[in-house]
Amino acid sequence: MEFLRQSDEVLSVGEFSRRFKMLVKTHIPELWLKGEISGIKTAPSGHIYFTLKDADGEISAVLFKGYARSMRIKLENGMRIFAYGEISIYEARGNYQIVVKAVIPDGEGSLAARFEALKKCLAEEGLFDSDRKLPIPKLPRRVAVITSPSGAAIQDFCRILKRRNWHGEVVVIPSRVQGDGAADEIAQGLKLAQDYVFADGKGFDLAIVMRGGGSLEDLWCFNEEIVARTIADSSLPVISAVGHEIDFTLSDFASDLRAETPSAAAEIISSYRIDAVARLKETVAELSRIVMMRIDGLNLKLDSYSEILRLHSPIEKVRTLYLKLDSTETRLHALAGKLLSDMHIAYKSAELRLAERSPKKILQQKREKLELIERNLELASVENTLSRGFALLRDSNGKYISSVADISDSKPFEVRLADGTISAKKE
Repeated sequence: MEFLRQSDEVLSVGEFSRRFKMLVKTHIPELWLKGEISGIKTAPSGHIYFTLKDADGEISAVLFKGYARSMRIKLENGMRIFAYGEISIYEARGNYQIVVKAVIPDGEGSLAARFEALKKCLAEEGLFDSDRKLPIPKLPRRVAVITSPSGAAIQDFCRILKRRNWHGEVVVIPSRVQGDGAADEIAQGLKLAQDYVFADGKGFDLAIVMRGGGSLEDLWCFNEEIVARTIADSSLPVISAVGHEIDFTLSDFASDLRAETPSAAAEIISSYRIDAVARLKETVAELSRIVMMRIDGLNLKLDSYSEILRLHSPIEKVRTLYLKLDSTETRLHALAGKLLSDMHIAYKSAELRLAERSPKKILQQKREKLELIERNLELASVENTLSRGFALLRDSNGKYISSVADISDSKPFEVRLADGTISAKKE
């Protein structure tokens, strides 16, 4: 493990805790711890908290509800166990603890010790190295499953594949998955899957070693060296789907991929197809949209070019000239009609002016004017005036009198009426 070098950098407590947590997470993998349970407490949430201790030290431990529900043993104070999990740092307090994922009673310690010893030996040989692992095919067409054909695991596996509409071929290679001789059958089944050739000359794309959950003894055949080595040496990609989420076997470490359960293995090999189908649908929809846009664009261009061709065609040009000719003819007719109308109006106007200025018309007008004057003179004559009750006064000298002041007191004056004359004298 490479530790941080001395530095002049000043860190906050929180930053140190974060760096320390990253250091632990990076350099300390999941591991087994052996100790005695003390201070066990179950929270209302279902999480179990306790201390794992031995003569030399102790560490806080937590078993979360999800893992606790799958436990096959009841934890009690004073119980000696093997606990499998990962070290976690609580940054706020700077405390560390083990997050427990699996528990084996110390009564099974001999098997656990064998497991750890064989795991260490095979790991040192490089059997678990990542550079040895083969890529899992994304769309396997033929899958060999080495398992018990009557077990619930294969039923769950096939049911999930069917529900997810996976298209492929599953071939079950029967094998015992528990007890004496099971490890040899598993290894032989895997070798058979590697060597098998179908009628089309092709073999399997993927192999899966599988069984449901159980105790450490039940799963022990998947911890046998022959199974681990056969998986590691396989030329065929291998998925190990053994037990439940908390169960770890050497076949998990030796395989190219570990599935937490048989159901998870079914989801793994069918997920890429589901994703690919979804992506394909999206791609088809996008291509359809692009194609439709392209077609619409081409249709617009075609309509535009058709219109251009139509406008430039000889027939269209003749039609255009006919339209222009009709338009010109219409304008000429309208202009000629307007000209004739204007000329008619001018003629009528001239005719009226000429009629107004003709000697006959002038003589008639003069005659009418003369007659009007005569009527006016007649109306203004003395006789007509006297007939309306007026009178003319003249003095003795025959001079007309227009004012009382012109009448002399001593002299008589003459009053002329409509029907005669009388003499009068001012009193």
